[in-house]
Amino acid sequence: MNKLMVVVLLFISLKALANVEAPEMSDENGYVEPFKMFENLYYVGDKWVSSYAVDTSSGLVIIDSLDFPYSKWIPANLKKLGLEDKPVTHIFVTHGHSDHVGGAEYLQSMYGSKVIMTKKGLELAIEQANKSSGNNKFLPPDVKSFAQDSSKILVGDTEFKFYITPGHTEGDLSIDFMVKENGQRYRAFVVGGHGANFQKPHLAKTFLASMARIKKLAAESPSVTVNLSNHPHKNNLFANRDRKTKVGSPSAFIDGESIFRFVEQQEKQAIEKLK
Repeated sequence: MNKLMVVVLLFISLKALANVEAPEMSDENGYVEPFKMFENLYYVGDKWVSSYAVDTSSGLVIIDSLDFPYSKWIPANLKKLGLEDKPVTHIFVTHGHSDHVGGAEYLQSMYGSKVIMTKKGLELAIEQANKSSGNNKFLPPDVKSFAQDSSKILVGDTEFKFYITPGHTEGDLSIDFMVKENGQRYRAFVVGGHGANFQKPHLAKTFLASMARIKKLAAESPSVTVNLSNHPHKNNLFANRDRKTKVGSPSAFIDGESIFRFVEQQEKQAIEKLK
């Protein structure tokens, strides 16, 4: 296939994605009104899958991009939060399942963002994209720089640390950074993949090793006090949102034991299945 044909097919694919309408913003479709968690952190995900916007001094970082076309809610959510004029400089993807990566290419083409994920994560994203169809059809993002284990990236005034923590998939990427509120800084952590992969038995044991590593990382000073799960029901996100609304403080999202309870629950479930 010549280069011109490739460009033409890509243009047709992009036009087809652009023509897919955003799903109705309804509770039945899983829509959730976006909300502010900390001075520099916002929730822009839906009822089932988390997506976060981190506000840095040089622009926004989106963590996970939802499934396509639900990812079309993210720009609308940024507008609702008054963030529509800020550049989206980066998109971080925790792993290659469609509900986390499905909207990455759409947002990348819209904002010109740099997408960062693991090499294994992109390989899975390509597999998932090839299997996608209908209104859920998506393209894999263009990734020029892969996350490396224990690497760091500075985006404006915010440093992000990456850890490759496989087990849910081969390419799970956990993300570590600081959130801010009233002059205080709190360490936040996104675990890259939840639930051991028993379709690939070797990943189940790898998952347990990754969970053990995450517990050690989370305990390092300053310890993690903000558990940012990439699925909202795993960290009681909406219950904490409702508590924040009542008390008027982000303290509802601060819990020094949350990530340890979560990881131990993940370990317990994996061990029980292994037995």
